[in-house]
This record gives sequence, C-alpha cells and structure tokens, in this order.
Amino acid sequence: MGVVRNCRYRRVKITTLNAFLAGCLILARGLNAANEPANAGAAPPENVSPIATAAPADSGRSVVSEKPTIPATNTPDETKATTQAPGTVTRTSSSPAAVYVVPIHGEISTPQLYILRRALKEAIENHADAVVLDMDTLGGEMSVMVDMMDALSKFPGHTYTYVDDKALSAGSFIASATNEIYLKPGSSTIGAAAAVSSEGTDIDSTMKLKIDSYMEAKVRGMTAGKRYRADVQRAMMDEDFEFKIGDTVIKPKGELLTLTGEEACKTYGQPPEKLLGAGLAPDIGALLTKLYGPNGFTMTEFNLSWSEQLAKWINSVAPILMGAGILLLLLEFKAPGFGLPGIVGIGLLIIVLAGQYVAGLSGYEPAALFVLGLIFLVLELFVFTGSVLCGVLGIVSFFASFVWAMTDVWPGQSFGGVTVDALAQPVLNLALALFIAGVGFALALRFLPKTSFYGRLVNQTAVPRDSLVATSGGAAATGALTLPDPGVRGVAVTDLRPLGEIEIAGGRFQARAVHGQINRGAAVEVVERKDFALAVKNAKD
Repeated sequence: MGVVRNCRYRRVKITTLNAFLAGCLILARGLNAANEPANAGAAPPENVSPIATAAPADSGRSVVSEKPTIPATNTPDETKATTQAPGTVTRTSSSPAAVYVVPIHGEISTPQLYILRRALKEAIENHADAVVLDMDTLGGEMSVMVDMMDALSKFPGHTYTYVDDKALSAGSFIASATNEIYLKPGSSTIGAAAAVSSEGTDIDSTMKLKIDSYMEAKVRGMTAGKRYRADVQRAMMDEDFEFKIGDTVIKPKGELLTLTGEEACKTYGQPPEKLLGAGLAPDIGALLTKLYGPNGFTMTEFNLSWSEQLAKWINSVAPILMGAGILLLLLEFKAPGFGLPGIVGIGLLIIVLAGQYVAGLSGYEPAALFVLGLIFLVLELFVFTGSVLCGVLGIVSFFASFVWAMTDVWPGQSFGGVTVDALAQPVLNLALALFIAGVGFALALRFLPKTSFYGRLVNQTAVPRDSLVATSGGAAATGALTLPDPGVRGVAVTDLRPLGEIEIAGGRFQARAVHGQINRGAAVEVVERKDFALAVKNAKD
C-alpha cells in the first residue's frame, strides 16, 4: 500500500478581513513554495497513452498518513518507470508518485464539476503525477458532463477512472476522457449512454442525432491512440450501430452496449488489445500499488462537502446577489456615514466571491482585487473627494474582480489565453447585476423618500434630531427628519469637484456644486434637495 501523506491545503474563509489579507497570503504561498521540497512529476506507466492536453483549490479532503514520507526533489531525467508486466510499473526514482483521488458518486451535477475542477487545479499547482476518478454513478446532466471532460483534458499528468460499481450514461463519457479505465471485478458495469430528457424520456429524433454526432466527435478527439474506445462509446449510445471486431459481434443493432468489468478487459484483434478497461482491481489502493508498487505513491483524497452544494445555489443566483449588493452600496454611499446597508451589501458581494472560490473558478486574487477596489472608492468618497482617478480605479478594480472570479482560469494560464467564450458568461452576469442594481436604485430614488425609513437612512449618522436649525428662510426640522431646505447655509468641509461634503448646523451632508467647484472652507447655500444629496452654490454675503 502506498504512503498517504497529509498535503497542506492553502485555503481561507472569505471574510472581509481575510480578503484584505489575501494579497499577503499570495506572497506567502510563493515564499513557502520556494522553501518546500519540490514534488517532481513522476513518469507515468509506459502502457498508458496520454491524451492531448492543453497547456495550461472546509478543504473537502480526507488524508491519512502511514509514515512521514517527504518526496525527494527529482528532475524529469531522474524519474523513470519501466513496465515489467501489464498493469505494473517499476519506479527507479526515490520520489513517490503524487496521486489525487476525486469521488464521482451519485448524480452527475454541478457539485461534482466543482470538486473535480478544484482538485485538478490544485493537482496542477502541486505538480501531481496523476488524478484518479473514484466513480459510482448512474449518469446526470450532459452540460456538466461535457465541462468535466474538458476539465480533465487540461491536466498535464495522467488521469484514471476506477469504476467502483457503475459508470453509466454520463459516467461512461467522463471515464472515456481519462487515460485509462480500471474496474472492480465481479460487480462493476459501464455503458448505457443514450441521451434522454431531464425526465428520463426519449428526446426528439433530430435533437438526438445532433447530440450523438457531437458526442461521437468529442470522444474521437479525446481517445486518439485507443483502438476501440471511440467505437465502444458509440455502441453505448447509438442503438442502430452494430459493433463488430473481425467476425465477433460485440453489440448487435437494436440495443445499447453495457459491459461488465471482465467484458471491458477482454482482448481483441491483432495485435491483441483490451476492449476498454486497462485492468481489474479490488480497490483504489490495490490499483495504485499495482501501478506504482508498494510505497511508490502518495495519495490525497477529496470529499464532496456541503460547501460544493452551497456554492451551486450561490452561483445559480450570483447576478441577483451581486445586483442587490451593488444597490445597497449605492444607497449607502448616497447617505452620510456607514451603516447596515453598506455592511449587508459588502457581505452579499463577498458571498458571491466565496461561491466562485468553492466552485474552483476563483483563487485569492479576485478577492484581493475586490478589496483594492473598495479601498479606492473609500479614498474617493472620504479622502480625495472629487478626484476622478481614485473613483475610476475603484470601479474598474471592483467590477474586474467579479469578472475574474467567474472566469475559469487554470494554473499557468494568463488572461491573454482566456477565450471570448469563457468571458461571455461572467460579463453577462455582471451586466445583469448592474441592470438589477440600476432598476432598484431608480425605484429607491422615486419611492424611498416617501417612507419613514428615508429620514433614518439619510440622517441616522449625519444630523442629530435636535441640531438642525433654520437659517435664511429654511424650516427647522421637527418631527420627521428631512434634508435641509433650499436657502439654508453651511460650509464646505471638503473640496466639491463637484462632489464633496458640507456641514450645516453640526450635521454633514453629501453635496454637489452646481457650478464649477467649491473650495473647502467656503460658505455654501443649498439650492436644491436632490435624491440623497444636496445641490449647493457659493453663498453670497
């Protein structure tokens, strides 16, 4: 049995404080990586033909340690493997192979995609040698299945599927996207992959032809070098396809192919080659021992946790949460001080970022960019009031953080390598969020001033109930709290360029200069009450 070591899992809960420290954590990760022993990639078994790959995170993992083994640093030339017999590998390197095990259990749905994507990205970052899918599924969503197949193609190491019990329908397609398929003897099955509706009923014949054609081409592209795999997968999905090897009919017309573990590992043709499965193994530990030898590997197991289920819900309503968060921040910025709307708004936006993080889309960087954007906006509103630069930088950083968080960027891939298709959904989500926030803000400006909540929102931190006095014809505030009337005078406490703050009778208000700019300390006169702010001009003596 190989050594299962406890690998460090660098992850933080996304809170306001942790997000603020995210930049420091990124730097710390780099420094730690520089001081840790390298986990050099071990050579894969020679009987495994790699598929074409593209160049290029609650942890959800269970780890057990048999003994404290620290892999030695090896260069690719120092790590060698020679095949002695089918299914066995002799490693001459002193560094055990790093293997990640990911469960694909139950219905194929979004949480399975999240945990797979998270595991693959961490495996790439940690230079893991192999990823094993521990599969037991009846199938599931086609769109998720395709995304999982695409994710597997991005891993530069070797991928395996271990069919613990069944890999039916979508499960068989995902298995076909891995380098090798191993099965449990006696009870495992794989196949029955015809496309059906979400209710399990037959779909329109034309649509079925389109789906079958697309999936057949996709499997052919991902199984180059596997003599029978594409035809086996076609036989699993197309009842009209007769699958023959020589004079042997593997699957006649009129039915779908489903194979037992033993049937999947039968050999056909000249030279002999196994039909689909690379071999049989009673469990994953035995499989890895067979591949890499005793103590020839380290294994890290991931577990599907409640966080993936929560992330599925968060990401399904992400535009609504973003829109509500932006709306609350707009209302907060229009009112003096900082209170509940701002806190809730920031909280909603952090929840969105957390959902992307758990989904395996986002790392720490978007959270750091989000905090940077907030800092710029705070500087614009309260320190460098009226300076356009801080405001622009804040807005750009703020919105870019969400596009980045929702974009599927893989380790080693720069934003220059991200396709337009990958950016389309994040940009659409952001646009929908801005639309929701805009409509909500317009409705708030129209109806909120007519409510009793309006006075509390505007004046709860700005104007004491007994401090507002009437000057130059203005009315004193009695009963309900209101903004100062036109004609009331005050003094500018910041430069108005054209936005800034003024003070009237001990209370501070946001204000806008109607003409040019007004310097700090100048006397001002209220011209108009507008929305949550005041329009003012230089007061004449």
